[in-house]
This record gives sequence, structure tokens and C-alpha cells, in this order.
Amino acid sequence: MTECFYCGTDAKLTRAHLFHQRIREALPNESVGVTLGSSSVRSGGVERDLLLPGDVREMNVKILCVHCNSRWMEPIEKAAAPILESIMRGEGFPPARDLFRLAHWSTVVGALATQTGTRFEVPVEHRRKIRFTATGQPQDFGTHFIWTLDTYPGAQFDFMRFEIGPDAEEREVSWYSALHAGPLVMISAEFTVNTMIARELHHSGIESYLGTVQSNLVCIPDAIRNGWRPSAGLVSPSHHAVQETYRKVAGPDVEYVDTQGGSLVSIDEWRWRHLEKFDYGDTLVDMRSQVDLSYLDGVFES
Repeated sequence: MTECFYCGTDAKLTRAHLFHQRIREALPNESVGVTLGSSSVRSGGVERDLLLPGDVREMNVKILCVHCNSRWMEPIEKAAAPILESIMRGEGFPPARDLFRLAHWSTVVGALATQTGTRFEVPVEHRRKIRFTATGQPQDFGTHFIWTLDTYPGAQFDFMRFEIGPDAEEREVSWYSALHAGPLVMISAEFTVNTMIARELHHSGIESYLGTVQSNLVCIPDAIRNGWRPSAGLVSPSHHAVQETYRKVAGPDVEYVDTQGGSLVSIDEWRWRHLEKFDYGDTLVDMRSQVDLSYLDGVFES
């Protein structure tokens, strides 16, 4: 028996795909044959024994109990699948209430994906908050959606983990996980880093996103409210430009290590940039009256 990654129960663990079958079928398929790797400051670079050829869509982890894998996570995946399918088919911009469901799934799979590498510790309190939130997107987490000019031909995750240095009075860990697929980037993060990413996106002129600020409070820029009519200063970036933007959060002294053909990268950074204030302005919207949480019916019943 081993402790389940999300609920903490000592139970026999099951193998869980990062992507539900319907989502695997919706994602671009040119991720076959890429090299999957992990890197960290402490390991001194790419861990050569973890360089594995494969298909990112088929990756799995054996860290979930049966209850978390099937009863809890599967309904979240099934709710997100048709929304992701429509995006990958180029059917336009989903309504905010649908993006809210996709944000919930993005946070769940983003944390799970970090466990495909080694030594990437997601704090226990973060895992439990994600697991036991019955209001959709967990409070204090956020997901930014960015539509790109180009189309990523496969699926790729970027990870970054932050830890306050040893001189700090209190240990604190934060992280983000970014998924690139097709015309979309989804960046999911704990609140502190989520706000830092929102600021970087804003200063870069990239506002084609919905960022959840709290469990039911979201930032909806004019581009989304207006049904994707361009607003002044709006930038539709490439996948590479989005990467460069969110990597600024880590500072100029941190480098991602890309592996051949694609990457799953984890870097631990010991220096901490303290949170600066960010004004969301008039973009904040209370989604409580619009969000349909029927996909969670029965999930949390004993």
C-alpha cells in the first residue's frame, strides 16, 4: 500500500493516463517519437536515464487510488473533453462557463503531469485542495488560456517549481504547469504564481485569456467578452512567445532544458521573486450564477 497522490489514502495505486481517451483522441498526434526528459537544478541538468521516446498523449503515472482515478477525476475529464475537442477542431472561442470546466481539468492534470519526472514536489496542501474542492476550479488556483497564431503539432508540458531560500522565516513552495496543444496554451498555477503570470501576460500585451483568480472569480478580458473582437493592444502570440513570457516569472538566471523533439521539463529554483501588486481592473467577473457544476454530482458523496 502507498499513499495516493491526491487524497492521501493508503491504498493500492492504479495507473492513470494524463489524458482521458477522448482527450487523447482530440489532441494533435505528432507527439509520437518525441523525447521525454526531466531536469532540475539539483540534478545538474537533464537526467539521462529518464530520456524516453514515446507519445506524450500516452503518458501515465501510477500514483492514484481507484477512487481518485475513476470516481473523482474521470467526471472532470469527461466534462472537459468536448470543450477541448471543439477548440482543437477550430470551432471558435468557448463561452466562459465552459472554460471554467476546462480550467478545473487543467489544474488537475497539470499537477499530475509534474509527477512524470522526479523530485518535483507538489505541496500536500495543494494536492488536497485540488482534490477536495467541490466548487469546480480550486480556490487559490488559476488557469490562463492563450490562443496562439500558430498550431502546436503535438502536446507538451512545461513545469516550474519555486521554493523560498533557506534564509526565509517560513518555507513556501509554489509552481506552475503549462500545456501546449494545437492553438492553445493552458497555464495552471497556485495563486501567487498565477498572479505573477497574469502580470507578465498583461505587460506583454497578451490578454486573450481567462484567468481564474479564485474559485468563482475570474478575469475575463474584453477579447473574450466581445466574442473575440480584437481590442486595442491585443497580441495573438506564437507558442514560443508564450513560453518566453511565462518563463520571465522565474527570472533571467533560470534556463529550461529542452530535450530532442519536445520536452517535459522540471527545474527547481531556490531564489524567490516576491509578489508584486497586479490590478485586474474591471475584468473580474463573479461566475457563481453561470457555472454548471452538474459534472460533480455524486463525486463527493460517501
